[in-house]
Amino acid sequence: MSYTGYLELRAERNSERTVIKDTYHYGAFKVARPIYMTPEYPFVYMLHVGGGYVSGDKYKTMITVEKNAQLTATTQSATKVYKTPNEAVLQETCITLEEQAIMEYIPDPLILYENAAFVQEITVHMAQNAALFMCDSITPGWSPDGQLFQYTSMRSKLKLYVNEQLKVYDHLYLKPESHLRGMMKMEGYTHFGSIIIVHPNADDAFIAKVHQLCEEAGCKVGASALPIPGCAIRILAASTQEVEDIIAKVYGLFQQHLLKAEVSLLRKY
Repeated sequence: MSYTGYLELRAERNSERTVIKDTYHYGAFKVARPIYMTPEYPFVYMLHVGGGYVSGDKYKTMITVEKNAQLTATTQSATKVYKTPNEAVLQETCITLEEQAIMEYIPDPLILYENAAFVQEITVHMAQNAALFMCDSITPGWSPDGQLFQYTSMRSKLKLYVNEQLKVYDHLYLKPESHLRGMMKMEGYTHFGSIIIVHPNADDAFIAKVHQLCEEAGCKVGASALPIPGCAIRILAASTQEVEDIIAKVYGLFQQHLLKAEVSLLRKY
């Protein structure tokens, strides 16, 4: 398959810290030079050099975090999907986490504009003692008449394998024409967020802290334990800021209680 943008990235543990071992990219995808906000591991900003995604675009990202390495990956800005009259935009992400690897994947919001169709496929292969924090957020874009939910559809599939066994399968499908704001769907809310946490020490006590945070939220938030050590969190809100606030608070719990580290702030503006 020919891709509009392709990015491949590999991180390895080198003596006292994680370094970027290898990168390869072409087309509309690039990666910025790693930034060390802490001495132990890098923060990588993935860049889209175009103005946004359009009909027929196909993108693929492949990230490998080797044994004992740690990496935080984020995007430079929001992902904007514009009108797709002929073919949906496809975005594939493949993440491989080796023994005791730690990966934090924290992209900026996905903005879907009028008549946009978007398909996202995420596949994670991880060792049993690896750790993952991954989030996603979706917001409706501006339309000429000011109405929300003018995009065509959004489909997101997540497959998470631990030791080559499928442990988590998540399928989200949003189609505005099917009364998206109704009961058992968005229920009057306009913005959506999700978080996946997998960590060997994500026990009942940690999940209880997540539940407490959910109860204190000003929007609708729920958390469920996974069949492996970890949890899945869903957010329904009225603004991007509300979703980002919840993600930041849960991220703080992940870093403080599971990684035993100080909270890092990914400020970009």
